Amino acid sequence: MDMEGQPWYRRPQRVAAVICALIGGLLIAFGPEARAMWWPEEAVKATEGFEVEALPTPTVAPLVVYVSGAVVAPDVYRLTPGARVVDALQAAGGLAELADVSGINLAAQVRDGEHIRVPYAGEAMAQAATSDQARLINLNRASAAELEELPGIGVALAARIVERRETKGPYQRVEELREVTGIGEKLFNQIAPLVTIGP
Repeated sequence: MDMEGQPWYRRPQRVAAVICALIGGLLIAFGPEARAMWWPEEAVKATEGFEVEALPTPTVAPLVVYVSGAVVAPDVYRLTPGARVVDALQAAGGLAELADVSGINLAAQVRDGEHIRVPYAGEAMAQAATSDQARLINLNRASAAELEELPGIGVALAARIVERRETKGPYQRVEELREVTGIGEKLFNQIAPLVTIGP
């Protein structure tokens, strides 16, 4: 019995200390055999050769764009994701002489499959003129119904315009519309910008 009058085996702290001392002695004395007692062989084998597999690095597909027009080397190019229009133009060798980029946003992000075309200087104006020319009514080819779309031109005047070209030949000048009965100076000035004589 100890100084407090209780046997040592009734003191939990003393019992725990004795058990720890016994286990430590067994590990020291028996080594691998004691390890096998507390750590089954199956568990040891299960941990041997175990490797954590690294997750594959995701691959990001490149952007494929077609660059044409006023560039040095028009072609299809692969760009890194997040590329800008200016990057696409640089990939195409840069701008050609007389290139007009005033209508292009060079800072815009490129989309996969996009077609980037750089116009030449003056090309936009030529296209606008061609478009305007296409909207003009041809005095030598238009039907009476098409001529009626002109301001101030009704059924009667449209028929007279057609009759004029059939009797005197194709119109050589827009001013010849003045020869049609019923078309005065005021009406002529209204329709003259809207018509053409050919080709």
